[in-house]
Amino acid sequence: MEENAKERKRKNKKNKTKNNLVDVSKKDMAQDIDEEQEVDLSTKEELPHNQVNFEDDSDTEEQPKRKKKKKQPIPTESDSKKGKKSKRQIKKEKFIQRQAEAQAASKDQLKTQCLTYLSQWKHDKQNWKFMKVKQVWLFKNKFNPALVPDASWPQLLEYFDSAQGNIRNMLLDDANKIIKQLDEWSESQNKETNDTEEEVEVSRPDDNVYKRARDLIQCLQE
Repeated sequence: MEENAKERKRKNKKNKTKNNLVDVSKKDMAQDIDEEQEVDLSTKEELPHNQVNFEDDSDTEEQPKRKKKKKQPIPTESDSKKGKKSKRQIKKEKFIQRQAEAQAASKDQLKTQCLTYLSQWKHDKQNWKFMKVKQVWLFKNKFNPALVPDASWPQLLEYFDSAQGNIRNMLLDDANKIIKQLDEWSESQNKETNDTEEEVEVSRPDDNVYKRARDLIQCLQE
């Protein structure tokens, strides 16, 4: 009986020591866990700070500037119509063209009427009537072969020879200007010009115009 009691005491002591060791190990493990949690918490608290510092450093670095691409203008309907004429402009151009054609037709008609007036004076004096407008036209265009053709020139000389009053003096003045113009041109061609002298440009009258001027002077001075 005494041996059993001793054996129980010894076993109880072993169990106590084991329990104490277990408690110590549990305390150590709990302490280690607490320390690890504190470390984790500290690192977690520091992470945002470190992250902020990293982002701040990245902002301070010079980033290469990207070249901005030029925006290409979007073609609009107004741009496409720039090269095209508007209806108003087309109408205006047609109106100007019609006016020019009408004026040309009117000039041709007046030319025909004046030449008919001259021919009627020569061949049909009974039905001929004096018209100042047509006489003025013949006077202004007397030296122009395009308006008064060579075929009508002899008739015009006779008509002017029959004229009375101041118109004869005006005809002689115009004819003498043509003769003088040719004389001045001839002098300018023969004269040696110096560098210090100013050159006067004198145009040479047309041969047909010069011939008509001489014919007119001869006719009126006879």
